[in-house]
Amino acid sequence: MVEQAVTQAANLKRRAATLVEGFSQFKLQQGTPDEAMALVERAMQHWQRTRSRESFVRDITDPGKGFFDRDMYVFVLDRRGTYLSFGGNPAKVGTLVQDIPGIDGQGLVDDIFGQAAREPGWVEYDINNPTTGRVQSKMSFVQAADDLVVGCGVYKNLALT
Repeated sequence: MVEQAVTQAANLKRRAATLVEGFSQFKLQQGTPDEAMALVERAMQHWQRTRSRESFVRDITDPGKGFFDRDMYVFVLDRRGTYLSFGGNPAKVGTLVQDIPGIDGQGLVDDIFGQAAREPGWVEYDINNPTTGRVQSKMSFVQAADDLVVGCGVYKNLALT
């Protein structure tokens, strides 16, 4: 009976290892909160190195600099809600948060700047996901950089490929 229990335990251990290995091969279609925070941290390190507002906002947007990944992108906002940078998508630079359809843009800008003024942290909101065409809950990690805010958001529900 003991031998049978030992054999079953060994078999369960092998099956668990196989499952862990199998799941490690999944690639999320969407970014995770930890990945969003890491992108903001990388952007803030770049801010500390450059200390030039012009270079910083240009580099964050530059598709070759890698401040975006899958559905995540670093953004830089001024107090008016203007996107000064939009990771990997220069066409969004100069647009306003207030012009995003279906959200209280000014309320979101106020929440973002309020959180960043207190400490780096998360702001939650609902927004239209351009990939799915549906309104989804999203959260952005935001941090102050002088009079600007640097952030990166993730959708709260994840999908696997």
